[in-house]
Amino acid sequence: MSNNTPTITQNEFDACAPSLISELRRWYDEQKQNPDAPPPNPATGGAWEHLPDIDSKAVVKASPIVKKLLGVKLDPRLIRKGGYDSFEHLVSELLPKLRALCPNSAVGDATELHAN
Repeated sequence: MSNNTPTITQNEFDACAPSLISELRRWYDEQKQNPDAPPPNPATGGAWEHLPDIDSKAVVKASPIVKKLLGVKLDPRLIRKGGYDSFEHLVSELLPKLRALCPNSAVGDATELHAN
């Protein structure tokens, strides 16, 4: 098993996905709160419209959450370059990639049955 392979199966991933989403939501909301950020300025607002809601470099900080639930650190190569426009964007892009890394328990079970 690779260092980048989660320790849970795809079925187990599906079962823990609600917890993963909940913890990522809490993390995401904390990242979005920045008391040092200046108040919005309508005169310069257009200059910042192209920026993502959360930068890809910031998403790496969610690695402990992924490690806790999947047993593997978040591989930065899975993170969308440029970041994400919303929490829904983050989840819809990242979770399928994480799930695809999980071993499919049905494949392992079928292999074991044929070996006997």
